[in-house]
Amino acid sequence: MNKKLLSVVIGSMFLTFLALFMVVSQDVRTAEGSVAVGQEYTATTTESTLSTTACMPVMTSYKTLGSVIITLTSNAGLRIYDATTTEDYAYGASSTIAVFPTTVAGTYTFDARATRGLCIMSSGAVGVASSTITWRY
Repeated sequence: MNKKLLSVVIGSMFLTFLALFMVVSQDVRTAEGSVAVGQEYTATTTESTLSTTACMPVMTSYKTLGSVIITLTSNAGLRIYDATTTEDYAYGASSTIAVFPTTVAGTYTFDARATRGLCIMSSGAVGVASSTITWRY
C-alpha cells in the first residue's frame, strides 16, 4: 500500500512541477499599441464662431501641436500661433505655426513645438466650425 501511495505522491509532484514550469517559462507579453505611455494626444474642439480679434488659448505651456482636423469646409481662415494670449499676438511675442487661408476639410499633421502655448484665431468673418486641435505634453 505504501508503494502505491508513494507512486501517487511522486506522480502528483511531477505533474505540479511540470505545470509550474510551463507557467513560468512563458514569454512576457507587452501591451501593443501605436503610442507609448506619456505620448498620448489630447484634443479640443474650436468654438463654432472663433474671434478675429482675440485668440482662443488651447494650452498655455510648452507642448507639441499634433494635428488640426477640419471636418467642415469654410470660407473663413484659421491661424495658429505659438502664444498664450491675444496680447502676445498683438505685441509680436508669438510666432505663426500654421495659416489656413480657407479651411478645407481634412487632417493636417504638424508635430510642431509650441514653447509659449497654442492660440487659435479666425481670419475671416465666418467662424470655423467642426475643427479639432490635438496636442501632447
